Amino acid sequence: MRPMKYVVIEKRVGETPLQALEAFRQTDPTLQDIPLTYAGRLDPMASGKLLILIGEECKRREKYDGLDKEYEFEILLGVTSDTGDMLGMTKSDTRMPRQDYFEKDLQKITTSLVGSHVLPYPAFSSKTVAGKPLFQYALEGTLDSIEIPTIKTHVYRMEYLGKKTLTLNELIEQVLGKIDLLRAPVDSGKIGADFRKAEIIRQWETLSPQGAEKYTVLKFKAVVSSGTYIRSLAPIIAQRFGALGMAYSIHRTHIGKYRTVTKFFGFWRKTFT
Repeated sequence: MRPMKYVVIEKRVGETPLQALEAFRQTDPTLQDIPLTYAGRLDPMASGKLLILIGEECKRREKYDGLDKEYEFEILLGVTSDTGDMLGMTKSDTRMPRQDYFEKDLQKITTSLVGSHVLPYPAFSSKTVAGKPLFQYALEGTLDSIEIPTIKTHVYRMEYLGKKTLTLNELIEQVLGKIDLLRAPVDSGKIGADFRKAEIIRQWETLSPQGAEKYTVLKFKAVVSSGTYIRSLAPIIAQRFGALGMAYSIHRTHIGKYRTVTKFFGFWRKTFT
């Protein structure tokens, strides 16, 4: 039997990719001394498919660069954060669009996002500048000293899946429940290793509704190119509705190579399952 080159696992909300990788290692005694690495990151608050390379395949990681991804994700309107998702320092906003605006113009807005975009890397990401990850500059308060790099990405397809509303109490209960799943790495001495968890929980617990009785959460599905941060895309979508917003949930459903036939039609040529 030929040894496995890779496996696709389901990363849970609250896990880092490394924690998910090590949890997978513990499921098979034969993997204890075999190199493992992941190809394509997933944020701690995101879930879904994570590609793990095994043994000698780790040396060929570059062949897995550039894989396309499909996500189902939700956007919370009326709240933003410095990370672009719930694991950040929050700020509420009063600019809530009319509810009848959604159904009338949703298709126009989603189709307008199909195509190429040049997006800044999230300030809280592992992208390095001068040998130091961006999140360290953000935590040190020195982002102004550098130019935040950008990446060219492509949205192959996007569709609207629905919406829901939450009261402030429901919102906070759900958010705190997810943040509680987060486990800081063992080496908590490194800057940012604790994800500012205690501070962020305090921010959510004291979130001011700014007059909003209920919060709207929109759900989408999108196929995007490698390097597309949903945390960067979510605020752009919210802006099209005339509001601030952030990623409320992110779930990766496909990894592979997507082929476009026309601007609004394509198919998966290869998927990793």
